[in-house]
Amino acid sequence: MQTDGPAGIGSLDAAAAVGRDPFKSAVRLWMEKTERHDLLQPVDPSLVQSAETAAYWDRLLEPIVAAHYALRTGHQVRRTRALLRHPQHPWMLALPGREVVGAPDVQLLECRCVGMHAAELWSAGLPAYVRIQMLHRLAVTGAQAIDVVALICGQDLRIHRVERDEVEISRLIDAEREFWHCVETDCAPLAGDRAEV
Repeated sequence: MQTDGPAGIGSLDAAAAVGRDPFKSAVRLWMEKTERHDLLQPVDPSLVQSAETAAYWDRLLEPIVAAHYALRTGHQVRRTRALLRHPQHPWMLALPGREVVGAPDVQLLECRCVGMHAAELWSAGLPAYVRIQMLHRLAVTGAQAIDVVALICGQDLRIHRVERDEVEISRLIDAEREFWHCVETDCAPLAGDRAEV
């Protein structure tokens, strides 16, 4: 399970929590959060191996992607490891990952290494599920903007900015609150229910 923490919704969970993640349903996330591992559909071993390989390359290449972002933009970047909670919604968690230092227009950096299997999702720009994850992170951190730098198939570096949008963040918080209520009350979310975010 890839989350930002055990007792809440992390930024990597956000799109799944609101039914907008192409890789994980809200019901599967609910099963993970309520520790119903015995009910989870077994994952094809080849998919697990593929995901582990992708995660390995992501970890290996992420510092290089961040360095190239710094070269391209002239911004200084530093790694952070603090787990943050939203001040009013303690079930909202985020790991900022990287901060952009001394830039007035952007405060956070998210690095993604996108392989050939997910590249199509990035063909029209920043995917909606990634935007939701970044809005979640902006909500928790209070930052005004985050740059998402994506290395597509190892050779195409793209930078997308997500700026704070209070209307979208408010809708996202409402939708996540509904999901978290399902976790707290031990009542599964409706399958196929997608929040408007």
